Amino acid sequence: MLGNELGLTSHRIAGFCVAICNTNKFVAGQTPNSFTPAELPLSTQAISYQLGNLYLLLMMASVAILYSTSEPKVVRNYIIALAIADVGHLYATYWCIGFHDLINVMEWNDLTWGNVGATGILFVNRIAYLLGAFGYAKSPYGTKKTQ
Repeated sequence: MLGNELGLTSHRIAGFCVAICNTNKFVAGQTPNSFTPAELPLSTQAISYQLGNLYLLLMMASVAILYSTSEPKVVRNYIIALAIADVGHLYATYWCIGFHDLINVMEWNDLTWGNVGATGILFVNRIAYLLGAFGYAKSPYGTKKTQ
């Protein structure tokens, strides 16, 4: 799972860069077949910058959590939190683009592929990990006896 999460580090950095450096494309690309406006309102730009900053925060938190622990419970709880966030992300995207655009994969732009395609694949991998499809993690410290 660590390799899977580290592969996403570049995905999160890309999300950060697009949200910060190409705000118009990032905002307009949230829905398929949308046009890119010449100028965005300052409030919209602020939201894009803030979201980009959250991508950077998630990337740093992922690396920090997964490199600083060897406890399966910590990793498991982290994966559960990410899976819940995936469901929220997919639902928010569905709510905005509607069922027709959600299933019309041929019309997706690169950001829709990220919002729906990548998130869906990550969700499936996270659930598979939680169900033990990749084996079960063992604590390097062995089992603790409780009294």
